[in-house]
Amino acid sequence: MTDYSTQAQVRRISEEFARKRSRLFVAFACIEGAMLAGAVIVVYVLKLVDPDVGVWILVALALIGSLVLSTMIIRQIKAQQQAIRDVGGTPFPGSTGPTF
Repeated sequence: MTDYSTQAQVRRISEEFARKRSRLFVAFACIEGAMLAGAVIVVYVLKLVDPDVGVWILVALALIGSLVLSTMIIRQIKAQQQAIRDVGGTPFPGSTGPTF
């Protein structure tokens, strides 16, 4: 029997978004890793770009990747919070103590 209580729905939503977040991390790591590996090959193996400039290309790729990942995570968290609100739950339930 499926439990349709708010708490059960919130739990299912949280589990679904955790699965999505895991897939997001794996996909992002594969793409970012391939991009960085390609940049390293272009700069240091094929020597198509001066290594002094190549370092900045690698830094730029890493910074852009971190901004993209942060944006994607924030969007997913907001979507999760909205889905929880839509079923009548509280995105951040009260705490009984410190969460650190």
